[in-house]
Amino acid sequence: MKVYVDYRFMGRVNYPKLIVEFAEIEFVDIIEDNHDVEIMVISNSTLNSINIDEYPNLKWIQLLMAGYDNVSIDIYKEKGILVSNSQDIFSISIAEDVFSKILYFNRNMKHYIESMKVKIWEPIKKEPEIYNSIVSILGTGSIGQEIAKRMKAFGAKKILGYRKNNFQAPYFDEVFTGEEGLNHVVKLADYLVIALPLNEETYHIINKERLSLMKETAILINVARGKVIDQESLLNALKQKRIRGAGLDVTTPEPLPKTDELWSLDNVYITPHNASSSPYMKDRLYEMTRDNLKLYLSNEKPKYLI
Repeated sequence: MKVYVDYRFMGRVNYPKLIVEFAEIEFVDIIEDNHDVEIMVISNSTLNSINIDEYPNLKWIQLLMAGYDNVSIDIYKEKGILVSNSQDIFSISIAEDVFSKILYFNRNMKHYIESMKVKIWEPIKKEPEIYNSIVSILGTGSIGQEIAKRMKAFGAKKILGYRKNNFQAPYFDEVFTGEEGLNHVVKLADYLVIALPLNEETYHIINKERLSLMKETAILINVARGKVIDQESLLNALKQKRIRGAGLDVTTPEPLPKTDELWSLDNVYITPHNASSSPYMKDRLYEMTRDNLKLYLSNEKPKYLI
């Protein structure tokens, strides 16, 4: 069996571990020269750069990203190729990033950083707390659950979730579905966190109408994909102070052009699609790949199949 692994994503230290542990597998790290691979452990961008018809033995693709909106999954399914993504790998770091964005606004960090530059002692009274607030999280998967778990520790009064299918998820007080449920959680939120995958149903799910439902004191956080928000409507809502602020790890397009007005707004905090940044990411990708290879070799289905 031949397996392609993009070792850049799991590190030069971890890649040799796979070679030692799976002696029965021939590992390769150049995809273009190995058209007889049975498995690809691969980034979305590399997968999109090859012609899949040139790999007739391919049976399973392990994506090294959680999101797969930029991958034509149906093409691989039609060919009978299994595709799994990297769930749970980025959830902890993304959840922590959500709190950094909320606290940026709540604790007026920009004001104090600017005050330090000019040596001004100017406290702001009555800064908001997460404690006793209502948090609505769109998306109750691994990322949403890690966020909800930490919100409990902060003492949030109620944690509401929104998802496509109607069943309960850990750490949420209530989970809602459908358009009416979505509008309900948006309307109640002191903090609205978006952790949904991007697809036809979630494209611009936060639009002008839903932004108008939000409290003027609410904070919107997006750690999903830029296109789940109608960015022009968000820009207008922020300029008119119809919501308190927005913390955005993702935008449309990326990178955000220097001419975009979002850069200049005081009630926006932008990070460059970096919420998943972590010193543990490569180790987690290695461990996931190792565990899924064991399942595959035992004729069991890999975890996180799409």
